[in-house]
Amino acid sequence: MKPRAVLFDVGSTLWSSPPEDEGALAFCYGRGRQALLRSFAEVPAIEVLIETVEGLFAEWEERWRQDRTQILQAPTTEFVGQALAAIDLRPPAADLADFTAAVLETSVYTAKVEPAEPGMAEALAALHDRGLRIGCVSNAFLTADLLKRILDERHLGAYCEFTVSSCDFGYRKPHPLIYERALQALQVRPEETIFVGDRLDADVEGPAALGMRTVLTHQYRQESAAAGRAQPDYVIRHLGELVAVMDALLTAP
Repeated sequence: MKPRAVLFDVGSTLWSSPPEDEGALAFCYGRGRQALLRSFAEVPAIEVLIETVEGLFAEWEERWRQDRTQILQAPTTEFVGQALAAIDLRPPAADLADFTAAVLETSVYTAKVEPAEPGMAEALAALHDRGLRIGCVSNAFLTADLLKRILDERHLGAYCEFTVSSCDFGYRKPHPLIYERALQALQVRPEETIFVGDRLDADVEGPAALGMRTVLTHQYRQESAAAGRAQPDYVIRHLGELVAVMDALLTAP
């Protein structure tokens, strides 16, 4: 069946997931610290807040990598609340929400200062020009709205119709519901959809179980296709190679 849509993983697929910019961290955590000062006379230094919150994010990312059966994800405010509680800060819900919103802006500000990654916008533009619908499915602490803003900063947002993030949705890849949400939004069936990503479990095995064809990208990370419980239909070294794959599928008898 000819494809009608392409779903992408985000980090390490559409961009390299660089470390957060130090200036962005200082600025955004500084704004977040002001939110905490509404409730507390004394708040730890920006550097302590960064170490505490970013450290918890990294700890949970490692947990999820080690135990792929953990497919439920709470809202990001709950993780940030855990981090702040570890340094004896338990802000009211409104201040916690404002602090969380401020610190998550770090990734948007990082995208503003990061150079564009060659060929990515051109590849998505070529897919869009072929009439393919494009969406994103991400395991992330960032909301779909924030991911969309990062896509815009990286000149990719104009081509992406829909994004679903695990922190909003409550389920992480490879749970089938998160893919089904994207398929529903784009109004396509699994067999009409190609899923592209860098991880075998989340971006190959999960989509394949629903009937999607899959593409494993080695542009930023390299997982051996042979190690997966399901094999990708295609392996590419750069997103630009996806255009040729799609052309072959679109022109096949």
